[in-house]
Amino acid sequence: MEHEAESSGFPPFSQTDTFPSQIFWLVVTFGILYLAVTYWLIPTVRKAIADREAAIAKDVAEAAAASQKADAAIKAVEARIAEAKGRSRDTAAKARAEADARIAAETSRSEALLATKVAASEKAASDMRAKAMANVPGVAEEAVAAIAEKLAGVRPDAAAVKKAVAGALARN
Repeated sequence: MEHEAESSGFPPFSQTDTFPSQIFWLVVTFGILYLAVTYWLIPTVRKAIADREAAIAKDVAEAAAASQKADAAIKAVEARIAEAKGRSRDTAAKARAEADARIAAETSRSEALLATKVAASEKAASDMRAKAMANVPGVAEEAVAAIAEKLAGVRPDAAAVKKAVAGALARN
């Protein structure tokens, strides 16, 4: 029983007669594993790694191209915005100049119209004053004649009243 306890383990080292065949099959098994790993597993892993690196490189290149394209688009949009701002400033300046010109023309036309109205009003006032002043000697003569008649009780001579009123008006 003692012998059975020693030989019951795995691998059976106590059976030295099977060592050569065990070593042979060990070498064959490791050889097949080596060949399988060398010619099948490692190339598959390397191909997968290479494909993944290629995909990553392609994605990075596409991202860089897209980034450059986006940068170019941003610059183009900024240029168009700057151009539009410039055009809007020019349009605003032109509109302001046109409005100023229209306002100046309207102002000068209004001033000319106002000047003609003022001149017409002054002429009308002058004409009214002249007409009123033309009637002053006649009214003054009548008033003087009426006052003199009231005070003296006699109607004075029309020529004497006219001469007295003309002399008084000439002094003023």
